[in-house]
Amino acid sequence: MDMDNKGWLYKRGNIRKSWKRRFFVVDPLKHTLCYYQIPPEDAQAKGRVPKALGVIDLTNTNVIVDKDPASPENCFKVETPGRDYYIAAADPFKMNTWISVLRLNSKLGTLEKTLGKDGKEETQQAPPLPGVDLDDQYTLSFKLAADKMLQSLSDTAQSSRATLEDVSTMKYNIKGQLKKYLVAVKTQHTESETKLKGLRESETNAHRSLDAINSLIVTLDKFLQASRYIQRLTIATMSMNQNLPTTIRILREKIVTRESSEIPRSLLTGYGSLLTKCFPDSEVAQSTDPSSLNFMQVLNFYNTYYNEIHLPKMIKLEPAKSRRLEVWRKLVASVNGIKQTCLQLSELSLIEEAIKKALNPDRLAMRSRPMSMCDPDEEEEGITATNTSSSLRNIPEDEAVEVKEQPLLGDLGLKLYKSEWKGISKVIQTLGELRSAEKEQSQKLDDALHSRELLASFSSKKTPTKSRSESQASISSSFADSKESGAELKE
Repeated sequence: MDMDNKGWLYKRGNIRKSWKRRFFVVDPLKHTLCYYQIPPEDAQAKGRVPKALGVIDLTNTNVIVDKDPASPENCFKVETPGRDYYIAAADPFKMNTWISVLRLNSKLGTLEKTLGKDGKEETQQAPPLPGVDLDDQYTLSFKLAADKMLQSLSDTAQSSRATLEDVSTMKYNIKGQLKKYLVAVKTQHTESETKLKGLRESETNAHRSLDAINSLIVTLDKFLQASRYIQRLTIATMSMNQNLPTTIRILREKIVTRESSEIPRSLLTGYGSLLTKCFPDSEVAQSTDPSSLNFMQVLNFYNTYYNEIHLPKMIKLEPAKSRRLEVWRKLVASVNGIKQTCLQLSELSLIEEAIKKALNPDRLAMRSRPMSMCDPDEEEEGITATNTSSSLRNIPEDEAVEVKEQPLLGDLGLKLYKSEWKGISKVIQTLGELRSAEKEQSQKLDDALHSRELLASFSSKKTPTKSRSESQASISSSFADSKESGAELKE
């Protein structure tokens, strides 16, 4: 790439809006961009005078990438005071090459024009230099502007280097703080995993205890239900379906008179079953004929059964129910603790991932074209990013890097660590801004160095063999005949 760049490009017409292939040539001395139907060298080889279809004055122009979706790929726009020119290259590299060359020529032409205005009075008063023709004076004007631009580019490069050093220092401090946050998050993550393991063990033990207690309660309740059935049946039989006072009076009379009454067969069978289960060694239980039981034997049995069997089981049932309620509460606490801890681990993982992404962004996504080939107007997407317990608050205040107040990143759906994430997100956003500033300054430095190299290389060349008067005559002749003028109107 050189300042007098030339090559084939596609240009959109001004009226018909059709794209045609044209050969473009940059003239750094006159800061113009000429386009031809065929290369000037080919026209000269055929014995014809090269005729430009159009000339674009690059002074005070703006060259930008055309981002219109309707435009073809690798298209850029040259904005002049008269009109806008839409030009497309074959590939991105050529497009950025042409953009860099045209921007440099535009800046140089604007600077030369400014210098010409500043020294206009001196130029008018001073007589022409003896022995120096107009072409040499034209070249001297270019070299004067080039020298001034070289100095400006050197100052820009030096300023960008100093800014890059400051940005690198700030990035180092910001990364140090993020690394401390990362250590705190990992520590909290380990503690939460240990806590989760203990809670899961408590949940397992609670389930085992609850199963054992439920089994005991079911057994006791089943026995007491059978016992209460026999109890209700006995009372109904002895009271002869009378009310409670009548039942008590009848029982007292029978006990005093030792009067026996007939016991229903179903009740005798029920008592026999209870006797066999509860008092297998008793004489009554060993009797093969339940009908031999008299009324007093039934009362004695019931008294013994109630005191030794029914009442202890009923007393044992209440503590079991209380114990089950206590274990159930512990189980609920363990389950809630597991949910809370899992939520903590999930949020800590999100924060850890966000910090790691901020510290080590995707290199493939961050990589772009060489700085000299980049479009300065193209914005780069910022870092998309991402709680911690009290351990996240252990970073000393004197080591914290000052960050600007700015809109926070997404809250990541955090519920437990919103306050901690607020501070971390500010640091991550500051790091993203520093990376953007670093890229911008690197681009400026690269562009300044590259432009300085191009300008210095071209300035060191000899004066072109083609004189200014010949070039102007060639351009004027291209507009002389009406056919070419009509072609220019379409272009």
